[in-house]
This record gives sequence, structure tokens and C-alpha cells, in this order.
Amino acid sequence: MDTAQILAVLRAERDQIDQAIAALEALDGSTPTSAKPGRKPAFATMGAPKKRVLSAASRKKMAEAAKKRWAAKKAAKKKPAKPVTAAKQAGPKKAVSKTAKRVVSPESRKKMAEAQQKRWAKKKRAAKAAAKKAAVAPVATAAAKETPKA
Repeated sequence: MDTAQILAVLRAERDQIDQAIAALEALDGSTPTSAKPGRKPAFATMGAPKKRVLSAASRKKMAEAAKKRWAAKKAAKKKPAKPVTAAKQAGPKKAVSKTAKRVVSPESRKKMAEAQQKRWAKKKRAAKAAAKKAAVAPVATAAAKETPKA
């Protein structure tokens, strides 16, 4: 059997089943809601599930709880983490921005610059040595090729 014959047999069976269903519904006196003219299919009339509704009192409680949480969070932000000591207050006052920046002392800055210069010098020496080796290597290989073998 090829697929065309199989499809024809299945369609014939489907037609017979549809006729049997229609006959049973006629005996019962009921017709499917989707078969009645001008009606939408049954699944379309079901609609979306109902939304949960909160009472006004519940909404008010939730709002008050949220306000209380935010107030606590803001109050925690305003409190200083550590009390300022007298030694820190005696120093010269600097312009403080909203976000306090970390400042590097001049001595530390000088040490960092020296260390960076040493790293650069080391890298430069290594590059020079590599260039020198690369220049010497082709000359040595060329000289080795020119010497006759005995």
C-alpha cells in the first residue's frame, strides 16, 4: 500500500466516525457548542484565569511595610561606619567628594614609579638580547653551510 491509499482509508474511517457521532448527538438532542451557528468554540469562552484581588486593608499593610523597610535602609546608610578620632580631625581639611577616593602618598608614588622603570628596563634588555641573538644566528648558520665537509 502506498501513502495515497493509506490516507484514503483513514479519511473514510474518519468520515464514518463523524457520522456516528452526529447520529448519537441527534438521538440525545444535544449538539456541541462549537457546532451551533454564531457561537465561538468552547475553549474560547473559558477566558483568562481570574486575577487575585487584594483588599484595601491588605494593600495598605503592604505599603506600610515597604515604607518601613525603605526607612530602615536609608537610616542605615546615613549612620557613619566608624566614629572620627581626634587625630584624624587635627589634620588639614581636604575637599571631600561624594565618593571618597583613595590617595597614594608621594613616597609610595615614587616607589611605584621606580619599580615600573625597573620593569621597563628589564623588558628592554630582554628585547635587545633577543634581537642580538636573532642577528647572530643567521650569520652562524650561513657560515656553517659554506664550510666544505672533509
